[in-house]
Amino acid sequence: MNTFFAVIKTCLKDKFLFAGGRATRTEFWLFTLFAILVRIVLFPLNLVQVGTVAMVLGMIYAIVNFIVFVAHYTVLVRRLHDTNRSAMHFAPFFVGMLLIIVGIFMAIPMAITAGEVISVAGIVYALVLCALPGTKGSNNYGAPEPVPSLKK
Repeated sequence: MNTFFAVIKTCLKDKFLFAGGRATRTEFWLFTLFAILVRIVLFPLNLVQVGTVAMVLGMIYAIVNFIVFVAHYTVLVRRLHDTNRSAMHFAPFFVGMLLIIVGIFMAIPMAITAGEVISVAGIVYALVLCALPGTKGSNNYGAPEPVPSLKK
């Protein structure tokens, strides 16, 4: 349990905007679990539809979701670095999201569908890469880092 909270602290505080270096599989998957739990717990806030309360709760949901997304993205990049891969391996997700946005604003249903397929494929590809073991010893992104721990 100490490791779980140490990973959360590392990802949300110590390395929030730091995409350099490496992240172990343990760090990545524990933070992924945390991100899923946060979204499950906060999702009901997004369902409230009563005037000002809905607006405030919706803003809280959006802000927390954005913070968790940014932290999750940086730990994903560090995890890819641990496997000696660049963040460009996550580019299909962003290409798909861009297609979805263009499809919505230009009213092109085919672009939305293609964007969804590409985004999901990009996420699956990145998750498979994140499940692979990291390179042993130093690689292009530095030396391996130990799993965060609260014990000093």
